[in-house]
Amino acid sequence: MRRLRTNASRTEQEAAILKAAAEEVALVGVGRLSMDVVARQAGVSRSTLYRRFPSRDALVTELGRHTFELAMTRLQMVAVDSGPREAAVAAFREGVRLLTGEPVMRRFLQLDGDFTAMTGMFDEARTFLTSAGTAMAKALRAAGATMSDADLLAVCELHIRLAASLVQVTTDVLDVTDDDAVTAYARTHLAPLVH
Repeated sequence: MRRLRTNASRTEQEAAILKAAAEEVALVGVGRLSMDVVARQAGVSRSTLYRRFPSRDALVTELGRHTFELAMTRLQMVAVDSGPREAAVAAFREGVRLLTGEPVMRRFLQLDGDFTAMTGMFDEARTFLTSAGTAMAKALRAAGATMSDADLLAVCELHIRLAASLVQVTTDVLDVTDDDAVTAYARTHLAPLVH
């Protein structure tokens, strides 16, 4: 990869570093992320990398935050004009799409040795779950859900946990790569939980 111009802005450098880090995580996982490889792929020196992200944990945390923001943007695009149950189906389908199609998100959610060895990653996962549940609950409320806030949050968390589990450990019950099957599954088993 070609080096960035020495006059590249901080924003340009950070974007190149995050892109390189995302590509590396998608290839090797969070636990094997190499700062040397990221610097080389981003076209910056190690010293520039460490000026922008003082530690590997800082880079991983920022990559997780950046990926999470993109995920939340996608989940907020769910149509809410068909009522709360259909909005729940659409949110579940979009969540499964995100988890199957976004390599960084998949790597962050893998419960293997690489993931569990990362200190603070469970806090990041908890933050993701809480924020995603809250965003989904807000969308379902806007779509007309009338259940209590506590019940709505519980149902949204259940949807998100189930989507992550179904993507992590696939079985013959559901082909998570088939949008029609995911939609039918959500409509049959999850939408009835929303009112």
